[in-house]
Amino acid sequence: MNKYENLSKPQAEFDFHDKGILNENSIKRLTDDFLHECMRRKYTKVIFITGKGLHSKKGMPVIKPFLRQYLSTLSFVGRVYEGRFDRGGTGTLEVTLK
Repeated sequence: MNKYENLSKPQAEFDFHDKGILNENSIKRLTDDFLHECMRRKYTKVIFITGKGLHSKKGMPVIKPFLRQYLSTLSFVGRVYEGRFDRGGTGTLEVTLK
């Protein structure tokens, strides 16, 4: 095991799977609530489980592209990138907080 493994692990995760059908405002609200709680706890790395969009209309992802764009507009977000394969890969976004 890599001795630095725990340094890169997300400290919290948010899963969109059990939230029903969401519009952009719902995604923003859920994201903001989660991120503000994480910042209150002084977390620096979190992960969003967005899914791959396989159950979306036309089989195209909706949440992930919108969430990636939205997160990039937030001043307290440092980096947004696809999660590691062993953490869900293309169905996730890992985020570092400033």
